[in-house]
Amino acid sequence: MPDRVTLPVLDHELADDELQWMKSVYADFSKARAAAGAEFNPKEALRAVLDREEYHFSVAPDLTGSGPWRLGQNRHGRGVAAVFLPKVELHTHIASRTDQFPMYVVGEAEGFSIDENGEPVLTPVVDGGHFHNAPGAPHAFVPKVGMPKPDNWEIAFIAITPRNLKEDTHRVSEEVRALYKQVVGQDAPLGV
Repeated sequence: MPDRVTLPVLDHELADDELQWMKSVYADFSKARAAAGAEFNPKEALRAVLDREEYHFSVAPDLTGSGPWRLGQNRHGRGVAAVFLPKVELHTHIASRTDQFPMYVVGEAEGFSIDENGEPVLTPVVDGGHFHNAPGAPHAFVPKVGMPKPDNWEIAFIAITPRNLKEDTHRVSEEVRALYKQVVGQDAPLGV
């Protein structure tokens, strides 16, 4: 986790072609899911979709290993990656907007955030959905509150970000941790 350094704030709206790229990736992933039946392996299906040339940016992505998979920069200079989280990572990006597009969840999930009135919110995760995190907004994907968490719980999403987030990922405040506990019913993880 970096020290809290001053970075220029990068807050943007996604362009139409970025949203269309994401819709196309999800549509092809959904088709693969429907065709596979009981033998469906979501990570391998996503790997196969992202390996198609029409989804490559300037270079072919590195789709080896268990992830994250760095897909490259789109024509707007924003980084695109496929991320797979087996645990909660509560954090904030002080100077960076992030956009997350859930592809699948093993189990069920909700998105934790804080609304404009400073209240904690849990939003159901829907495959193919879109979570927009403004600069400074605390966020995390969590197993669905009140439901048993499977041992193999995992959420996979495509992230579109304006910079390498290693330089702008921070722990949340104690106040945010208390709000997290209020709605999730568990202590917040320490963060990244």
